[in-house]
Amino acid sequence: MPRPVLIAIDASPASHAIVELAKRYCRPAEQALHVLLVVDPSFAVHGAPSDYTDQERDQYPAACEEQQLAEHAVACAVDALRAAGFDCEGRTAPGDPVDVILDTARALNCTLIVMGHRHLSRLGRLLDPSVSSKVIDQGQWPVLVAPTSAH
Repeated sequence: MPRPVLIAIDASPASHAIVELAKRYCRPAEQALHVLLVVDPSFAVHGAPSDYTDQERDQYPAACEEQQLAEHAVACAVDALRAAGFDCEGRTAPGDPVDVILDTARALNCTLIVMGHRHLSRLGRLLDPSVSSKVIDQGQWPVLVAPTSAH
């Protein structure tokens, strides 16, 4: 039975590095990959991918665009991983990134989390704490970190 691995991405171009790292260190026959992109709750139109009503597009254009961008990023990551021979699923979820990543890893009984790390200054870290550091500190899973550039 394949061991589950959680791949936490965002919708930035840096997600490509995270997917490439997963392809490099995971083995298709041994691991089932789960791609997760956590959407800020203020931009979450739906909890799961779906079509948007005209009313939703009119009332929440930025949220619909953000959600569609997130869904597209997940679909691209899943496609790339499947093309490399992996059994792979993906989804978006609203919430606090650290909480959602840890809850998902727990629910899937993951053996590994793969995610990115932005290079920020000390001041940048004070203003925008590192999600990967929190996942490492609060989680019980090994975390494989892909260095990505600052947003």
